[in-house]
Amino acid sequence: MTLSADQQPAVCLRHDVDGFVWQPEIPDDDPSAPIRWQHVGTLNAFGYVQASKQQRKFSVCAPNLSFVAVADCTRHLYVYHKPKPVATSLHNRKTGQKVGAVARQQVVSLESSDEILGLRANNTHIFVLCRKVLYAVCVADEVV
Repeated sequence: MTLSADQQPAVCLRHDVDGFVWQPEIPDDDPSAPIRWQHVGTLNAFGYVQASKQQRKFSVCAPNLSFVAVADCTRHLYVYHKPKPVATSLHNRKTGQKVGAVARQQVVSLESSDEILGLRANNTHIFVLCRKVLYAVCVADEVV
């Protein structure tokens, strides 16, 4: 599922170690009707990841939920991609079980040591606003 800019902002709530992404559905015809919340995606192990980041200031995900990013107060950006199928034969060393997909992680160190003031993402880039510079970090596997 894809998050849309014309809908209400989504929220990510921790459920055990995962992050569940929920988006409110507000009825147009009856404003007094209760708001319904729709589960639009799961960010695997994101609750665990966020808990480990003591200096985190912002978190953001791509509208297509292909990655999630956590920004520290200054300098660092941590990007976690959803698992993708592997084309080759890959096995777990301990169990011998075949691995069908692998998740990728990235750490981005920004040149500026200024405080990070904002974070925004689309499906291919993360935009990081600092006091004197705006970074556009390409995180797409394949740039079209």
